[in-house]
Amino acid sequence: MTRSTTLFCMISALLLCLLAPESRAQTLNASDFRIEWKVVNRFRLFADPSFFTLHENAWRQYLLHTDGLDMDADQRAAFVARTSVLGSEHVLNDRRIAFSDVLRKNFDWRGWAARSDAVLCYDSKSRTHTACGDIDAYLNPAGHEIEMWITTASGVALPAGQECEWRIGGTLVAVEDCAERVRDPRAVLPYPGGAEISVNVAGESPILVDAQVRDLLIAGLGDSFASGEGNPNTPVTFSDVRRHRNLYPERKTNSVAGSATWTDELCHRSLYGHQLRAALQIAIENPKTSVTFLDYSCSGAGGEDGILGPQVYVSRVSDAENSASPGSKLVSGGSRDAQLFRLMRELCAEKPEVRKRQLVCPGNRFHRSLDFVFLSIGGNDIGFSNVVAWATLRDGMSASIAGFFGATVSAKDFSDRIRDVLPKTYARLAKAFESSLPLYSADDGVFDPSRIVLTAYPDLVTDGRGNICPAPQSGDEQELDFPANQSLNLFSSWLTADGKRLEAVREQFAILYQRMQDLAPDHGWTFAGHVYADGMFEGHGFCARNMARADDPAELLTIPCWGKPSEGGLACEQRWSGKDGEWVPYNPATQNYPYALRQRWVRTFNDAYMVVNEKVIGRSGQIDERNSESVFSETTGALHPTAEGHAAMADGLLLSIRPLLQQMFAEGLR
Repeated sequence: MTRSTTLFCMISALLLCLLAPESRAQTLNASDFRIEWKVVNRFRLFADPSFFTLHENAWRQYLLHTDGLDMDADQRAAFVARTSVLGSEHVLNDRRIAFSDVLRKNFDWRGWAARSDAVLCYDSKSRTHTACGDIDAYLNPAGHEIEMWITTASGVALPAGQECEWRIGGTLVAVEDCAERVRDPRAVLPYPGGAEISVNVAGESPILVDAQVRDLLIAGLGDSFASGEGNPNTPVTFSDVRRHRNLYPERKTNSVAGSATWTDELCHRSLYGHQLRAALQIAIENPKTSVTFLDYSCSGAGGEDGILGPQVYVSRVSDAENSASPGSKLVSGGSRDAQLFRLMRELCAEKPEVRKRQLVCPGNRFHRSLDFVFLSIGGNDIGFSNVVAWATLRDGMSASIAGFFGATVSAKDFSDRIRDVLPKTYARLAKAFESSLPLYSADDGVFDPSRIVLTAYPDLVTDGRGNICPAPQSGDEQELDFPANQSLNLFSSWLTADGKRLEAVREQFAILYQRMQDLAPDHGWTFAGHVYADGMFEGHGFCARNMARADDPAELLTIPCWGKPSEGGLACEQRWSGKDGEWVPYNPATQNYPYALRQRWVRTFNDAYMVVNEKVIGRSGQIDERNSESVFSETTGALHPTAEGHAAMADGLLLSIRPLLQQMFAEGLR
């Protein structure tokens, strides 16, 4: 064999080796490439994934903001842990470009929740979580749509330009450029078992990963501090022409059609409630986790009258039976309106039964068990908001006003109820929960009360510096010189802040917190007390203002009125002729910003008028203006957290629940 022939044979053999499929280099290999994935819509109350993405992106934007702050890693982690929901709220609802002083050009004054029409799995007519199918489909999804992509080891480039085949459980679901993320409706990970995800370049062996979604089932129970009272999904709109009594603003559409809208109308439940925001944030922070949320919280609810039994709602209807002396009455719920009954009706595959005075699911045939119950209760049982109203009610006012506001709940009465009523209320709830709810630490069926998370109530009466709201101590002082009274000016004929009473109320808040902290562990509950213990509302009470933005309509405490500015510009002198004048201090039609950021995180009586403006409804379905005025229904929602306040409460709850989640995930979900 000649030398040239030998060389030719060697080259041919080398080419055969290079071209042989079994010797060709693998494009994707397990040492350099890894499959990543996340659940697309991780908050299943939202039927539209884009609505979840809105919140996910807001949180990312907030994290980018915190990256630029001068903090070390530990400081930043602690800061983010206690401000995540609040930071996202700033991104979503600030009328300025987030974390700047630049006003947005396309600011939606109604707030982000106004975009929620037809995107929820809650049926407001049947008041059930069945808008996305039957309840079993909501509680037990067949699967979760996921997004998939490839990550690489350091220094290794993604194989851009090559097509990758993606499979779930062996079924081809997408073919996409290997450098691109895969988002395809066919990419559904079965639940609860999960499946194997694989990816490969055509003709090559795949890389694999086992994947399983952790779906948390969380129920929200409680009162107005859970439901989002004071913060409707869509607030009322005001006119700049029509004026109530020729002085104060009137709705643009002064009929039922112009009312604020809620997820649940009777309960004044909205998407701003702190329990919902906490559950949503859990979903945002855990990409491989989904949250199925059941919300039954209701404004006006107490432990016995609300959770365990029917309640009286905050909405009023005209009392047509007494036409000679027109009046109104609160709407009363039926036996099936109890929150626990509604929860059991949806959780239990059979009709719930009452045995030994306790609600049970026959044979424990539940669709599935709960992971957590968020609980906010006790305030209405002892008169939480009403004791603040007591601190602002003028002496000698009529019994009808006092009765409407529960003003007989003085600081002493409040203290007595904390001592006598609260322990009994919690004891009855604890017994009912253990008898009724499938709340287990594992599949052994042992009830785990630590998964009931009781939230503390915040301090509502601080100014912008964290001190108690200053108020007149004697009759010689000018009331409108005090911010606390500026927030009451629409109702100044029967309301005025009393400094000594406010001091007494703040003392009771401290006693209430301590009592709740003592009682929760008695029943094995987890107590989420950070919102009070950490002073999260300090500097954000009902009289707080950001003086650096003193002229911002969101910071102003007085309500708009038609007339001429009074001395100092804090109120206005009415012009009964209505022929001349102006809106003071701002135009209610164009400058009412219910969800814009502000220093105060508590809805004042003035705020309630400008945001909720609740009306009494007549038998014909029309507004009964006369009765609305006589019972002060337009103040419904006062003395409750704003959207920012609820976001801060959600952050406080999360500080307590994240350690429980970490333990749960480490042990494996049930």
